Amino acid sequence: MALGAAGCGGGGQTSTATVASTTGSSTSATPALKRPAGPAPRKASKSSGHKQARRDQPKHHPVKAAVSETNPARLDPAQRGAAAIVRDYVDALDSRNGARACALFAPGALNEVRFPRGRGGCASLLDSSIGYRDPRGFPVYRGSHVARIASVSIDGAEARVVATDVTDFAGNREPSIEDDVVYLHRQGGRWLIVKPSAALYRAIGVGDIPPTVLAPPN
Repeated sequence: MALGAAGCGGGGQTSTATVASTTGSSTSATPALKRPAGPAPRKASKSSGHKQARRDQPKHHPVKAAVSETNPARLDPAQRGAAAIVRDYVDALDSRNGARACALFAPGALNEVRFPRGRGGCASLLDSSIGYRDPRGFPVYRGSHVARIASVSIDGAEARVVATDVTDFAGNREPSIEDDVVYLHRQGGRWLIVKPSAALYRAIGVGDIPPTVLAPPN
């Protein structure tokens, strides 16, 4: 397997990549990573968009029900600003926009990520790696979105956002619903993500997300 090496994040430095993690403590309970359920992916048959949408409906009924069991957080303006960055981050992964996603990270924040494909800078590595199909049969990322923001805690220039993400996979795998913890730092008047979260690992096809993804940055 070719391993990408790059300096990722807002700075664009160059360094060797190895898997990193995200996410951790706050006043709320620490979310646990959940493995995507469902059988191994099968080759999709040719069908119209309408037929695909009908096939997806049974999957998303339980997703909607699960998300509706919790209430969204009530946020003040500062908290909404941090939450907006997390929404942009997941949306950038969903749209496979490496440059947009990389711009939301602090310089060097992705230096330790081991990208499965590509070479060059952060944007090139992400563009090549999102949706990677690992030969070991790990879930293949198709898309994701933030269903709701569960909590936002801010302590000076540091923030911790817990977002309930729904991730869809190729084939007939069930969607994954999990609380993704994202750490941010306010720098130059804007929030920047300081560690990759589970959302990024899902997008690049990492099957075993390191548990340290839930720990706060050093």
